[in-house]
Amino acid sequence: MHEWGITQDLIDEVKRQALAKKMTKVTKIGVSVGKLSDITGLAIKTCFQALTKEDPLFKSAKIQIKKTLDHKVFIDTIQGRQ
Repeated sequence: MHEWGITQDLIDEVKRQALAKKMTKVTKIGVSVGKLSDITGLAIKTCFQALTKEDPLFKSAKIQIKKTLDHKVFIDTIQGRQ
Protein backbone atom coordinates (compact mmCIF):
# COMPACT_ATOMS: atom_id res chain seq x y z
CA MET A 1 0.00 0.00 0.00
CA HIS A 2 2.01 2.97 -1.28
CA GLU A 3 -0.63 5.40 0.03
CA TRP A 4 0.73 4.81 3.54
CA GLY A 5 4.24 5.97 2.60
CA ILE A 6 2.98 8.92 0.58
CA THR A 7 0.73 10.02 3.43
CA GLN A 8 3.61 9.72 5.90
CA ASP A 9 5.73 11.92 3.63
CA LEU A 10 2.89 14.49 3.49
CA ILE A 11 2.60 14.44 7.30
CA ASP A 12 6.35 14.87 7.71
CA GLU A 13 6.31 17.90 5.40
CA VAL A 14 3.29 19.41 7.17
CA LYS A 15 5.12 19.00 10.50
CA ARG A 16 8.23 20.66 9.11
CA GLN A 17 6.27 23.63 7.76
CA ALA A 18 4.05 23.93 10.85
CA LEU A 19 7.03 23.95 13.21
CA ALA A 20 8.80 26.52 11.03
CA LYS A 21 5.70 28.74 11.41
CA LYS A 22 5.58 27.99 15.17
CA MET A 23 2.16 26.32 14.94
CA THR A 24 1.04 24.30 17.94
CA LYS A 25 -2.04 22.88 16.19
CA VAL A 26 -2.70 22.06 12.56
CA THR A 27 -6.40 22.55 11.82
CA LYS A 28 -6.66 22.04 8.06
CA ILE A 29 -4.51 20.54 5.32
CA GLY A 30 -5.35 20.89 1.66
CA VAL A 31 -3.89 18.19 -0.58
CA SER A 32 -4.10 17.84 -4.35
CA VAL A 33 -4.17 14.29 -5.67
CA GLY A 34 -3.73 13.69 -9.38
CA LYS A 35 -6.09 11.29 -11.11
CA LEU A 36 -3.11 9.64 -12.81
CA SER A 37 -1.44 8.91 -9.45
CA ASP A 38 -3.67 5.87 -8.82
CA ILE A 39 -4.24 7.12 -5.27
CA THR A 40 -7.70 7.79 -3.92
CA GLY A 41 -8.64 10.58 -1.58
CA LEU A 42 -10.29 8.04 0.71
CA ALA A 43 -7.01 6.12 1.02
CA ILE A 44 -5.10 9.29 1.90
CA LYS A 45 -7.74 10.27 4.50
CA THR A 46 -7.75 6.79 6.04
CA CYS A 47 -3.96 6.68 6.28
CA PHE A 48 -3.86 10.24 7.62
CA GLN A 49 -6.28 9.40 10.44
CA ALA A 50 -4.33 6.29 11.40
CA LEU A 51 -0.92 7.98 11.27
CA THR A 52 -1.90 11.11 13.22
CA LYS A 53 -4.34 9.80 15.84
CA GLU A 54 -1.74 9.99 18.65
CA ASP A 55 -0.05 13.22 17.52
CA PRO A 56 -1.21 16.33 19.43
CA LEU A 57 -0.18 18.59 16.54
CA PHE A 58 -2.95 17.00 14.42
CA LYS A 59 -5.58 16.43 17.14
CA SER A 60 -8.35 18.37 15.40
CA ALA A 61 -6.89 18.51 11.88
CA LYS A 62 -9.08 17.99 8.85
CA ILE A 63 -7.66 16.94 5.52
CA GLN A 64 -9.28 18.24 2.36
CA ILE A 65 -8.57 16.41 -0.91
CA LYS A 66 -8.79 18.07 -4.31
CA LYS A 67 -8.52 16.01 -7.50
CA THR A 68 -6.28 17.27 -10.31
CA LEU A 69 -5.72 15.96 -13.81
CA ASP A 70 -2.04 15.06 -13.48
CA HIS A 71 -0.04 12.43 -11.56
CA LYS A 72 1.18 14.60 -8.66
CA VAL A 73 0.32 14.50 -4.95
CA PHE A 74 1.15 17.70 -3.08
CA ILE A 75 0.20 19.99 -0.21
CA ASP A 76 -1.82 23.06 -1.22
CA THR A 77 -2.45 24.66 2.15
CA ILE A 78 -1.71 24.27 5.84
CA GLN A 79 -3.77 26.12 8.41
CA GLY A 80 -3.27 26.11 12.13
CA ARG A 81 -2.82 28.00 15.37
CA GLN A 82 0.21 29.23 17.21
